[in-house]
Amino acid sequence: MTQLSTKNLTLGYGGVPVLNDISLDIPDAQITAVVGPNACGKSTLLRCLTRLIKPMSGQALLDGTPIHAQKTKAVARRIALLPQSAEAPPGMRVSDLVTRGRTPHQNPLQQWSVKDEDVVARALAQVGLSDQADRAVSDLSGGQRQRAWIAMVLAQDTDILLLDEPTTFLDLHHQIETLQLVRTLQNERQLTVVMVLHDINLAARFADHIVALRAGSIICQGAPAEVVTEATIAAVYDLQAKVFAGPVGGAPYVIPL
Repeated sequence: MTQLSTKNLTLGYGGVPVLNDISLDIPDAQITAVVGPNACGKSTLLRCLTRLIKPMSGQALLDGTPIHAQKTKAVARRIALLPQSAEAPPGMRVSDLVTRGRTPHQNPLQQWSVKDEDVVARALAQVGLSDQADRAVSDLSGGQRQRAWIAMVLAQDTDILLLDEPTTFLDLHHQIETLQLVRTLQNERQLTVVMVLHDINLAARFADHIVALRAGSIICQGAPAEVVTEATIAAVYDLQAKVFAGPVGGAPYVIPL
């Protein structure tokens, strides 16, 4: 049994479905990329997997149990979400932002502990920001800010990470840097990672598994070589393209025509 899955899941807003009858198993200890055109339901899916949106029908499952039947804090100790275009309050220091990741582990009988301090320090070190801990988040570069947010979800100390468009607003250098960091952390901690990406070539390069959505339905899912094909690009994006074996590990590479 995979840790995270959905079964006949339908989601929407105001009674209008955005995702229809979605069934999928997220591979454990791998990186899954969710791709597709705008407004196809990618972010909505992640929000449901973190218990933020209730299904209209069907289920999102964590260890075989409906997520919405589990307590919020229990889910937060298993799944961490980096939301799209996250922003820190003005003047917030990097260390204070990362400290917020420990919130699910706090309760009236157990406040801040030595373990919490150690986890935050480890998260900062893992993303290379130990020497920036006292700086304001707003003073960091775009790539550093994204690393600070990733440190926050690492401090949550979960085995599942959901990243909603982690490369948004980053230049190409920082996109690659951020995704290389995610890959390194996934390998080191054997994390299950689900990330929404717009760039199909980055998804093919950095993901082990790809789920392609269009108009609220899964068009296909599988390994990059199985999903990133000329037929799939046409079906998902209405785009004619050529797909070649890329220069990095032979991952498929899309060139629009």
